[in-house]
Order: sequence, then structure tokens, then C-alpha cells
Amino acid sequence: MKRKLTQHEKQIDQKIEINDQECRRCSYCVQLCPTKAIKLEKNTIRIIPERCILCGSCITGCPQQAMSLSSGLSMVKNAISFGAKTIACVDPAFPAVFDVKHPRQLVTALKLLGFTEVWEGAFGVELVSQAYRKLIENNTGSPLISSFCPVIVSYIQKYLPQLIPNLAPIVSPMILIGKVARQIKGDDWKIVYITPCPAQIGETTAQEVAGAIDHIITFRDIKQMLAEAGIDQGKLEETEFDGPRPHLGRIISVIGGLNRSMGSSFDVLVDEVSVAYGRRQVIGLLNQMAAGYIQAGFLDLIYCNGCIDGPFVDRELSVLGRRQIVARYTKSEMAKQNISEVHKELEKYKEIDVQRDFRNIEQELAIPTEEEIRAILKKIDKLPPNNNLDCRACGYATCRDKAIAVAQGLAETQYCLPYLLDESNKIYQQLEKSHRELQKSHQELEQAQYQLIRTEKLAALGQLAAGVAHEINNPLGTITIYAHILLKGLEADDPRRDDVMLIINEANRTKGIVQGLLSFARETKLKQDSTDINELLEDTLGLLVNQSLFQNIKIKKGFSQELPTLFADATQLKQVFLNIILNAAQAMEGRGGLAITTWQDKTDIKIKIRDTGPGIPPEQVGKLFNPFFTTKEKGTGLGLAISYGIIERHSGKIDVETELGKGSAFTISLPIGSSEKGFQDETKTVLI
Repeated sequence: MKRKLTQHEKQIDQKIEINDQECRRCSYCVQLCPTKAIKLEKNTIRIIPERCILCGSCITGCPQQAMSLSSGLSMVKNAISFGAKTIACVDPAFPAVFDVKHPRQLVTALKLLGFTEVWEGAFGVELVSQAYRKLIENNTGSPLISSFCPVIVSYIQKYLPQLIPNLAPIVSPMILIGKVARQIKGDDWKIVYITPCPAQIGETTAQEVAGAIDHIITFRDIKQMLAEAGIDQGKLEETEFDGPRPHLGRIISVIGGLNRSMGSSFDVLVDEVSVAYGRRQVIGLLNQMAAGYIQAGFLDLIYCNGCIDGPFVDRELSVLGRRQIVARYTKSEMAKQNISEVHKELEKYKEIDVQRDFRNIEQELAIPTEEEIRAILKKIDKLPPNNNLDCRACGYATCRDKAIAVAQGLAETQYCLPYLLDESNKIYQQLEKSHRELQKSHQELEQAQYQLIRTEKLAALGQLAAGVAHEINNPLGTITIYAHILLKGLEADDPRRDDVMLIINEANRTKGIVQGLLSFARETKLKQDSTDINELLEDTLGLLVNQSLFQNIKIKKGFSQELPTLFADATQLKQVFLNIILNAAQAMEGRGGLAITTWQDKTDIKIKIRDTGPGIPPEQVGKLFNPFFTTKEKGTGLGLAISYGIIERHSGKIDVETELGKGSAFTISLPIGSSEKGFQDETKTVLI
């Protein structure tokens, strides 16, 4: 049954902390966690403390280093600052952690930090190994599992309580060294254990062994304290350890170290004594043992690659390299010791209680029904056999495992990467569609606004032009009449005839400009009839190709033979084509190529007239259809303005593409199926 945590055990609830600013919600920690004690929620990752076994996999595996352990460092600093008598018990893995030539330099460094005494935690191994030796020799029942690794113990208590009877009922070396220190020094000393493993923090809070150790800090904490104090331990003199001296127990931190510490007769023997290590192998072995598939006399199980590979061992040296360092240190220290003296020291503590019990704190979860599982799989579109991806991006091995975790409240449905991508893609497509529609609407509105402004502008210009033309026509007529009268009165050889002819020619030229103004401004009706655009273009070209300007221009025609008949004013459209084609020929100065193509595009007939002339400067493109804008020496600037008005009255448009040095193209669009009702009100000015 699931039970409530005691007040003492609740102290470890928030030992693993998460930096939300660094965390990227990648779910890698969920994948690493052997007990699925990590839940990805809306804006954060949350540790489920009652499920956590403090193995440290999430801390060491996090790519963003967003997870950390809240140890007893602040309390240790306070104790030292207030002058408390403290013992620093150093885990046997210490030689492989601190990069110094001589391990005893660490003793000097720790005393400079304020610790009163420094002990080797390996002495607890000497007493524990004796207890294991006796237990194994006298065991005639079920297989025994070592209780040395606190991660293994916690996993069995929470997830495989049926194996609790198989746990060796012996305290860990850390707890035993705490008991020895307490016996020697008394209760007024603070006992601090320095560890590479976060699970030992959880171990000290278990009520069966509570009180043996006051505080636990990590090797990483010690490095932090040394850095803050500016202590370079590599430059320090060596100092001897305090407390009772260990012997072969110094080797405990490497794989197989517990068996070796029990003596040479306890080397690994198949089916009698077995060693297993590594998260996947050990968890798999325990589950197989619970199912009855594993039989052995004694199983020495370590969650990681030994304590020399604990989560708070920061050295980049390989595990093999660390193992060699610990082995060399063990051999060198053993060579200095008299074995009989070691045995005498052990005799002093033979009465210390090494026994402990393990309680069932199983984390029992309701098993969801098949219908519940399939409902969740359906929601994230992962129903087997075709849709289950088993990609592990959510941290679970299979989609089914994820669905079960969701049903048990350990995971959230929406945090499935393919599901999120699919939903995001749908949202993106909808947003993209809305964006396109909004962009099109904006362009149409912008074009309509431009056309409105242009129409109003040209309408005003048309009214002005009509007024100007009317006012000029009267005096112009008078000038022309009297010039002719003067001309008739002059003799044929009179030199003044040339001056009068100049007046008449300039007056006629002005008359042409006025006529253009009137054409631009006057109210003319469209004479609409069925019109074949291809034939109209052929007629237009027939009027031009024999002119000298077109003798050296190569004309290429690409007329679509499937164009529908257009209801339009053929005469006015011909004027448009004449204006544009003549402009192109003049721009090419009578040399180059002219391509005229027609085609149908959805609801429009398109006519493109492309030349190979010099192109139009960008700053002039916007002025092309303005009245009186021209680049010709004697041009009036009304041809394109009139053409624009004619096309606009046909509900069409003219687009210009140009590139300097490569020519220009005018594309005329005329709507298909237009009727007389579809055109603008014919009683209005041409350009309105």
C-alpha cells in the first residue's frame, strides 16, 4: 500500500532543484529517470518526490545543466562559522575525485576550511564487510542482495517491495562510520559525510538509521568551498587522517569492491557471488529476480559504475583511470599497515549494531483499463498498429507507456512531440492561409486606393484640361485666320512669308496639343461590339509595319488561338495599341525586337507588348501615365494617359515591367464576359 512520508523523510522532498530559466523542456531527464519521477507540465519540469530515488541521472544527464542538488552545505558552513566541532568523513572515492598528487593534501585543505577532524569513511567498510562475510557464510535461504548502494535499496523499497526480504539487513558503510564517530566523540560533535552520490542524502533521512550522520555534502560542494576560500590544495603539505584507519575497505568505491573487501575467498563465483552494475542491467536484473528468473547466493548490485562514477564526480578522467588511482592508493596504504593492528582496531567496535530493517514504501499506482489507454492513444493519434511511433521524444519507451503514464497522472497528454508538431502544423497552415488572404486583401485595398487617387487626380486634370483647351481654342483660331490672311497678301518672293508660315505651323502644332487635351478630357461613349483582340492587333500592326521607323525592327507574334471574343470598343483599343507600339519603336530608335503575345488567364485576356529598348528608369515608372509627362523632345505626354483612361473604362488595367538595358513590357488585362452594364457609366469623363 502507498503510505505517507514521515516528517523526517519529508526533508528530502525538494532536494533536486530545477532552474526554470535554463530548462528547455526537452524531456531527456524523463527518459533517463528509471522511476518516471519527473513530470513535464505546462511551464516547467516537476520532480515527484515520493517516486524519486535520488539516483542523480537527471542531474548528470541534463544537457542544459538545469538541475542541481540542494545538500546540507549551508548548514555545514553555519556550523563551522559558529565554531562547532565537526568531523569530515570522506567517501572512499575521494582519491579519484580531487586532482592532487598526494591524497592527504585534501586533509590539510579540509582543516583549513574549518573542519576539526578528517576521517576516512572507508573504515565503515571494514566493519560492514565482516558482517557481510558472516551473513553469506550462514545463509541457507533465499538469494541475498547487498544493501550497500542506497539507490538500489530505495528502488526495491518503492517499486519491488517483494524483494525486501532479500536485502542484506546491514547498514551501509556511511551509516556505520557515523555510528563509530558518534561512539568515539559523543553527541556534541557534528558528523559530516562528503559523498559523490545524492542517494546517500535520502538514506540518512530514513528513520531506521536516522541520527548517524548530521549533514551530507558533495564533492562538488567541497570544490566550491575551496574555490571560495582561495585554497589550492595541490600546493599544500600533507596531513594524516584522524580516526580509526581502514585497510582493504578503501577499494569499496570500484566495481566488485565490496566482495574484495570481504577477502580473497569472496572473488566472483558464478551462481554464488555475482556483481552487476549500470542502470539498465541492474533494473532489468531486479525485475527478473522478482519474477523468479534469477538465482544466486549473493548479488552485489551497484546502480552506476561504482562510487568513483557518482553524479558528483567532476573529473573528466575515464572510469578506468579513476579505478587505477583508487587501487594504487589502497595498495600503498595497505603496505604501510600491520594487519594485526588493523584487527585490534576492529575489535574495539565489534559491539556496534550493524543491523537494519527496510520498510515497504511502495509507490502503488492504479492500472488503467485497456479502454482508457486506447482513448489516450486516440487523442494523440497514436493508436496501433499504424500510428504508434515509439519515438521516445516524450521520455517514455513506447506510446503505450506514455498513455499509461498519462492515465496515472505522471504525464500530460499534450506533451507528445509528433502530436505537438502535427497540431502546430495545422495551426501554422491556418495562420498561413489567413496571412495569404489578409495579404491579398491588403494588396487589393492598396490597389483600389491607388486607383481611386489616380482616378480623382486624372479627373481633376481632365476638367482643367477641358477648360484650358476651350480658352486656348478661340485665340488660337484668330491667330490662324489672320496668319493666313497675311500670307495671302504677301508676294511669292517676300522674305516675310517664312515668318508667317512659322506662325501658321506653330499654331497648327498648338492645335494638335489642344486636340489631345480635348481627347483626354472630353466625354466620349464607348462603342462596344464583339471584338477579336488578335485581329485588332493585326490591323494595328498593318498600319505601322510599312513606316520607315519599323523597317529595322523584328516583330515576333505569339497570339493564342483560343481567345474568346471580347465585348469592347475596337477603335479606342486600337488607339491604345498604337500608342504603346509606337512608344516602343521610338524607344528602340528603330532598331531591335518587338514581341507581342496574347493569352487567357482565368477571367482576363492578356496582351503583352515587350521591346528590347533601353528600359525606363525606376524613378520614372510611377509617372508614365501622368498627363504631360514625356521624355520625347516634341512629345505631348498625353498618349499613355489617354491609353490608361481607355483601358480603365474597359474595367481593365495596364502593368509595366522594365529593366534598364534590357527593355520594357506593357501588359494589358481586359476582363472576359464584360457586357455594356459591366462598364463604367459612359456619361462620365473618360478617366473617371
